[in-house]
Amino acid sequence: MTGDRPVSVAKHTYKRVAETLRKEIESGELAAGSQLPTQFELVERFEVSRATIQRALKDLQEAGYVNSEQGRGVFVEDHPGSAGDPSVNGTSNRKDSATGGTVDFGAAIEEAFRFDEVTIDAFCLTAQSLNSVILIQMQRIMSGQPAPRSIRVRLLLPSSDASLAVPQRVDEPEDERPLDRLRQLTNMHTSGLVNSLKDLRERGYVRDVDITVRSVKITPVHKLYLLNDRRAIFGYYRLMERQLGVSGGDTIQIYDVHGIDAKLFNAEGEFFEESRDWFQSLWDTIAEDQDSGPFE
Repeated sequence: MTGDRPVSVAKHTYKRVAETLRKEIESGELAAGSQLPTQFELVERFEVSRATIQRALKDLQEAGYVNSEQGRGVFVEDHPGSAGDPSVNGTSNRKDSATGGTVDFGAAIEEAFRFDEVTIDAFCLTAQSLNSVILIQMQRIMSGQPAPRSIRVRLLLPSSDASLAVPQRVDEPEDERPLDRLRQLTNMHTSGLVNSLKDLRERGYVRDVDITVRSVKITPVHKLYLLNDRRAIFGYYRLMERQLGVSGGDTIQIYDVHGIDAKLFNAEGEFFEESRDWFQSLWDTIAEDQDSGPFE
């Protein structure tokens, strides 16, 4: 065996695992609704690494054979294979469907942190969601659970000196107070994210950590996360009208966005590739470095 979380996964090895499990599901040996053995048990059975098992299970889930339920385990779908089988048959419907189902962001980040080399590219409004889930991973690692060897984060945020479309006061769009509050929130969550990652490195939990923050003069109407260059997650900011408390105890009506509770989806196939290229195009052209990154 090659260890719990190797850097790379042998292509044919994970396909062999996925093929074997697929046949057991199709034959009824693993019945619909039943729970698969744990990752540890599968590692022992197939004599492969945990990363190989995770890759095989991911392909089976994308193909519609299994479903991972956070905190419970992996279960055989009631109608296995309905999503096609991109991993073992050599065919895929990923280009026919732009998105998978809704995503639990915390679970997605936790999965990403199981690899030795973690990369996260994020385009968002305030970094609040990302800061929250990274803090959970920091606490998990500091409690003694396995840590990656390296973490690299590239964060794209709206420029602090840009006149954004939202948040905006309903009756007086020129009122700067909604934007001032947004800038304060962005600074708070970005600083929290940077400090959490720095703590992991400075305390010796993660050997290599790099976070770079850049800004663009764009009002985000969606959020995008690219995890380990193999998964893209996106969600829309839905606009709403609400009250905002301001100094002096007054309230004003503003147009704002739903952010922390926005539904997130998998971007698959060509949508994944376009999402990755879109992020890189912003990063390489009009994005500007911020004082908070990178750090050595």
